[in-house]
Amino acid sequence: MNQQSVSTSSFSQSQISETAFEKRRGISHVELRTGLTQVHVLNLAEPLAKKRLEALKAVANAGISLDFLKLTPTGVSFLIPADKTELISTTLKQADITNQLDTGRSIVLIYAVNIRDEEGMIAGILQRVINAGISIDHASDMHDRILIVAEASQAERFKNLIEEDIRG
Repeated sequence: MNQQSVSTSSFSQSQISETAFEKRRGISHVELRTGLTQVHVLNLAEPLAKKRLEALKAVANAGISLDFLKLTPTGVSFLIPADKTELISTTLKQADITNQLDTGRSIVLIYAVNIRDEEGMIAGILQRVINAGISIDHASDMHDRILIVAEASQAERFKNLIEEDIRG
């Protein structure tokens, strides 16, 4: 059996230079997603886990797509497209589920490689938002971003503050 070796000379220089294995540390960009309603399912009876599933099943049966699902001490919260606000209201009312709907919500996504590993980065972002007087409804982090739910009127200002920080 004849073994062949592969050398870097078999790749063109353009192929090598186009491959980026490392991304620059720090915040790379900010994205804004608008047109959302935050749904809070409240005061579910015991057994809580079973009642949460029943509430989510009612939402699924109504054909409503949800995002940003969070467990709360007495229920769940999540985001839906704003055009489904009336449908969710009717659905939850028919299922006799106590709820609160917060319309006019947006998600600000702040992208940064290894954001969880960058000491103080998430705290710094949250501090920037709080110091600017912007209320945060929810915050969640992923490996490469933090997602923050805020009122739409404040979300654009928040996005602009972070973009100013990026530009220096």
